[in-house]
Amino acid sequence: MSKLRWLSALLIVVSALFAVSYASAQTGGYGGGCYQAPRLLLGQTARVTAYPNLPNRIRTDPSVYAAQVGLIPVGGSFAIINGPYCDGIRHWYQVNYAGVLGWTQEGDGAYTYYLEPINVPPPPPPPPACPLPTRLFVGATGQVTPGLPNVVRTGAGVLGTSRLGTIPAGAQFAVTGGPLCASDGRWWWAVSYRNLAGWTAEGDSVSGYWLQVAGGTGAYCALPNRLIVGGYGRVTPGLPNILRDAPGTRATGSNSNVIGYIPGGGIFRVLEGPVCGSDARWWWRVEYNGYNGWTGEGEGSSYWVEPV
Repeated sequence: MSKLRWLSALLIVVSALFAVSYASAQTGGYGGGCYQAPRLLLGQTARVTAYPNLPNRIRTDPSVYAAQVGLIPVGGSFAIINGPYCDGIRHWYQVNYAGVLGWTQEGDGAYTYYLEPINVPPPPPPPPACPLPTRLFVGATGQVTPGLPNVVRTGAGVLGTSRLGTIPAGAQFAVTGGPLCASDGRWWWAVSYRNLAGWTAEGDSVSGYWLQVAGGTGAYCALPNRLIVGGYGRVTPGLPNILRDAPGTRATGSNSNVIGYIPGGGIFRVLEGPVCGSDARWWWRVEYNGYNGWTGEGEGSSYWVEPV
């Protein structure tokens, strides 16, 4: 074979390889060498992820060196019209975002994705650490519900604490502190029973309540608490909640005065409480829009506020 014919054959091979590589990019061919697995599909609708909270660039070609033709904002949705194409580090997709056509990268090539399928549901909110609403309060006389005795421990929770004794079923005790939400998912109260002082659990979400206010669950201020000190709450839709300078109302003997209102849907921070007022309502000290005062959680079986 002559040198000229050999060079011609070599040029044909190189041109064919380039054509195959380019066609792969244009038809969604997988180029290999990318560690991060692709998650999108041709024809799918996707969006830019909320983390790392940055827009995605749209480029003329699947390369970080290609010219930029647009941006997709965080949460912006688009159609996948081609891809994935691996540039050796990261995957690229040809997209249509609001009429802008181009290529955008799926992630950093390692662990962080910049794009996600739009039909992926958001992760569910974590369950509350202690889902069973509390019914006791500091200063109340509590009572163990019928059945088994309640264990008293040196601290709140089972891990890292020791057993001190038990309170028999039906026996009454003084509530001196709490509640504390322990790692076992139970509310714990500091109690005093005869010569026994320690912490005992109110119940769990499986077997229900082990303690109650003496006299039964329909006793004074029996509406289960749903707010937590340090957390946030909001007024349920509808009427505003009154903000007072002390727990309770004047009609029930309190010296409280109205200092403001929290509108329906208004979000506030919980600072202190609960305090059982003489009006049979639980009261929480909250901060709303610069105001610091007490607001009622509800009345009877109706809640006026809810945790956010």
